[in-house]
Amino acid sequence: MSKLRRSLYILYTLTLCTLLPYASAEVLWNNWYIEHTNGKATSYYNEKAEIVGDRAKIQVNEWIKELKGVNTRNLGASAKNTPLLEPLLYNFRTQDHGVEKSIDGTILNGGKVFSVKIKNGDQPAKSLRAEMLPKLILTSFFPVWINKNYKRINGVQPIEFTSIVEDQIEDQVLVVKGSAYEMRMDEFATKNQARKLRIEFNQTVAFWWVSKKGDAIKIEIPSLNKVVTLTDKSTAEKSLL
Repeated sequence: MSKLRRSLYILYTLTLCTLLPYASAEVLWNNWYIEHTNGKATSYYNEKAEIVGDRAKIQVNEWIKELKGVNTRNLGASAKNTPLLEPLLYNFRTQDHGVEKSIDGTILNGGKVFSVKIKNGDQPAKSLRAEMLPKLILTSFFPVWINKNYKRINGVQPIEFTSIVEDQIEDQVLVVKGSAYEMRMDEFATKNQARKLRIEFNQTVAFWWVSKKGDAIKIEIPSLNKVVTLTDKSTAEKSLL
């Protein structure tokens, strides 16, 4: 092979490797939501889910109203692009009155070990390790789990799942079980061509109205007097004013 042909081949290969990940990217949804508690807007957030090659990714940015201003929470995570959504890594950041807290998690040893590093303000960082359980997802991936298991969720028997609550890790890795069950269509579901799901998680019952993609159109948590509604970016950003 001549030097020119070799150079062109290398250039073609590098270009192909660079473009392939972007060519295979698929945005599942990029939604804005407002959360109301007792009828008042208390936070809003943006949730973006996408498939990039053999990985599923999710990014959640949240703005929370507090007495002295607005705090922020940012979470980004990736998992294998399979129905099990085996976790790969995530990072969580929150700003509370100028104090930053971060939690960074990585799955090691071929998916057998969950390793996490926690940093809270000026305090020394601490590390935790836990054994990974089978069929364990990250809680942030639950909407994508609905997407991956959309046809399995039915009104005959609840479908169970187990997840790591990745933004609430302090001295131990919190693992919580949950279940999803399809309910009968109601007026809102019919009007919005949605499915109504009963979700039980950490002993709390919520009702999710989801689209054919699995993303939430509306969420109600009666015991907490919370309602989450799908909206647009402009309306969301004005909700805490």
